[in-house]
Parts: sequence; C-alpha cells; structure tokens
Amino acid sequence: MKKVLISVFISVLVFSFMNIVQAQEIEKTELEDLQDQVENNANEIKRLKKFKVSGYVQAQFEIGQEFATSNKVGLNRFDNTRDGNYEFDEEKGYGMSDRDYFFRFGVRRGRIKFTWEETFGQAVFQLDITEKGVSFKDVYFKVSEPWLKMFSLTAGIFDRPFGNEIEYSSSRRESPERTILHQELFPDERDLGAMITIAAPKGTPVEGLKLEGGAFCGNGIAVPDNGKMDFIGRFRYDKKWSKVTFGIGTSMYYGSVRNRTDKLFTIQEIEMEKDGETILVNGWKSDSVAMFGKNPRQYFGFDAQFAVQSSWGITNIRTEVVWGTQTSSSNRIRSPRGDFMQYANDFNHIRKFWGAHAYFVQDIYKTPLSIVLKYAYMNPNTEMSDDARKAKVELPYSYLGFGLLVRCTSNLRLMLYYDMPFNSTKNGFTPPNIEGSDSFDPDKPVAKPGAGYNHVADYTQRVKESMFTCRLQFRF
Repeated sequence: MKKVLISVFISVLVFSFMNIVQAQEIEKTELEDLQDQVENNANEIKRLKKFKVSGYVQAQFEIGQEFATSNKVGLNRFDNTRDGNYEFDEEKGYGMSDRDYFFRFGVRRGRIKFTWEETFGQAVFQLDITEKGVSFKDVYFKVSEPWLKMFSLTAGIFDRPFGNEIEYSSSRRESPERTILHQELFPDERDLGAMITIAAPKGTPVEGLKLEGGAFCGNGIAVPDNGKMDFIGRFRYDKKWSKVTFGIGTSMYYGSVRNRTDKLFTIQEIEMEKDGETILVNGWKSDSVAMFGKNPRQYFGFDAQFAVQSSWGITNIRTEVVWGTQTSSSNRIRSPRGDFMQYANDFNHIRKFWGAHAYFVQDIYKTPLSIVLKYAYMNPNTEMSDDARKAKVELPYSYLGFGLLVRCTSNLRLMLYYDMPFNSTKNGFTPPNIEGSDSFDPDKPVAKPGAGYNHVADYTQRVKESMFTCRLQFRF
C-alpha cells in the first residue's frame, strides 16, 4: 500500500512539473510574440513620423472698383454684362450696368503639402486645390551632407531664391498678395531647376550666413524651355537675439528670353508731336534683328527684415528694393510662365525698371489683433519720358494698403485689407472726350468705354482701382 501511495505521489509531482514547464514555454512564446509586435509597431511609428501632411485654405470675398483687378482667374475684371443689371443703350451703341463696382468670392488658395523626411534630406510635394481645379506648386527634393552640415542640394520645382518676398509663405503674409513687381517678375514664385546652398554651421561666429545659387529654366511651373538656363543667387545674413530678429540679403537674377520675331524695341530718342510742336523724347524705337536671339533678364535686389518683441507685442518691419532689365511683351512686363515660343505676345521690348516695398506690422497689446501698413512702388520703364507714356504698362504706380489681422485661434485667421493703387498722372495720354465732362468737344469723336466697362479710364487723373479683401484662413 505504501509503495502504491509513493508511486501515485511521484506521478502527481511529475505531471505537475510537466504542466508548469509547458505553461512557462507558452508564456515565453506569448511574451516573445508581444515583444515582436511592439518592435513592429515602433518601427511603423518611426516610419510614420517621417511622413508629414500640412496645408491651409483661404476663402475670400472681394469688393473692387470698376478698374480694379481681382485675383480670380477668368473673373478678375469688372464686366458690365455680368456685374449688376445690364441695359443696352441704342443711342450710345453700348450697354451699361447699374453699378461701377463688383463682387468676387472664391478659394484663393487650397494648399496641401506632403513631406517625407530622412536624416539626410527630404522630399516635398504640394498641391493647390481650388474651384478652378487642381495644380501642383512644389515638387522637389533636398539632400544635405552629414559631415560639415554646410552644403545641400535642392532640385525640382521650388521657390526661386530671390529676395524675401518670394520665400515668405502666403499663409503668413499680412497682405492678400505679393507686391505687383514680384507678381510680374516672378509669376507663380516657383521655377524648375537645381540649387546649391552653403550655410555657416551652427555655433560658429559666422552662424546665420547663407549663400544660395542655382540654374533655372526661367519660365515658371511649366514644361521646361531647354534652350537656355537662368542663374539665380542670394546671399543673406540672419541674426536673432532674445527679443530681436534681424536679417539682410542681396539677390541677383541673370538670365535671358528669346525673341521669336525679327524686331527688337528699345528706348531711344525719338520725335513726337505735342501741342502742335515737335519735341524730342525717349520712347520706343524698333530695330531689325536676327530671329530667336537672346535678350536680357537681369535683376538685382536688396532686402532687410527687423522684428522686436515688447510689451506691446511684436513689431515687424520688412523692406525690399529690386531693379534691373526686363525683356517682355509690348503690353505687360510679366516674365514667361510657360513656353514663350507659344505666347501670343512677343517678348521683344526691353525695359529698365525699379521698384520697392515696405511692410509695417504691429501687434495690438495683449489682443489677437495686428495692424498692417504696406507701401509699394513700381516704375516699369525708367528710361521712358513722361510724354511718351501712352500705355498703362509704362506708367509708374504707387500702392498704399492697410489692414487688420485677427488671430481667432492658432489655426484660424481673419484678414481685412484695403489696397489703393495710384497711377502716375504725368504721362502722354490724351484726356478722353467724354460727354458731360468740362473738356467735352462735340467736334471730336466721343470716347466709349472699353469692353466690359461702364466708363473710360482716364490716366491723366487717378483711376479708381481700389480693392477690399476679406479673407478667412484655416491652417493645419
């Protein structure tokens, strides 16, 4: 009996020991599986951290005077058949609306940006989505060397390295648009090319110095024109103290555009009639040239930025001056934004120009409000005599703008802005012969409004071109 009990006891011990061993093996296997899952999840999280999505949407409402220009493509001008109640006057031979101002509403920008970051660089893809359709803005990669941490290469479609106004994001800018000179010289702000950046290492006495330079196609976000490449370069210095930020830079654009005609227009001394007399002025004169020759696009710029934080909030001042030579069409100084060989207008007018702008932005004491003042000036043809200026494209313009920014939340911002252009009245325009005016002459042809307008633009006086913009921006 004793032997039987011992045998049973031993059997129970052996059975229990085997169960314990088996349970430990099961627990070990489950623990290893859990550890593998944790490691896999950690790897996935690391990969997801490399991928970032950001963007912003700008919805805006505009009220413009009759000769103002909206930012709505295809709807950017007053049209008396669409704006107001249109009535055709058989006696005058044209129709009129019951008002001389217009409204516009739409999505100015709808940007979404995808960024993939690695230790050695990043790749960026940005889209613009509005009611007009979908287009791309940025498609580029940037790689940096890991040793000295001074050199990097950027290639693709990205911001041109010229001045401060271009690189200053539209989501941060305190006015609805960039200054008119930058809109004309750098439409779309971006270009296709490659750029080398040399930046002084952090912690060194020369920290803040940066040199950027590269080769670009010169025709913006479009199919590249492989016949030429333009050089753009910028040298800048930025410094930051506890409550003060300072920056200064100089830029250069050295490029060209082809002339597909056998005529080249330059400013030369010519004769013209004024008040019954023949006078000498500097105006347009054409010369015969070989077709498809290169003509200059050369710009130079200087920019400075200053910001200080005080008990009143941040005071921000930015200014920039740009001058140079621009070859463009007869009716606009705008640079190419596509294949120039397909343009309806020929790029065969060479102009010397200069322009400048200044921002003053002041936070209002412990409130989510900021006031904005902006002044800009552009002379598109500095060599032309005032008497020879008989087209709007040749007129010097001043722009005065003021606005209010309301930071509703960290993501939501409201902008209220009023922009007032002032055209130069020193020009060679003939005052329009308008019925009812003090200078009306019944023996001369009556001036009729241009297509879509109610009135005649009289550039011997200030033309009404002001625009009010109310913009709500959501950023994520």
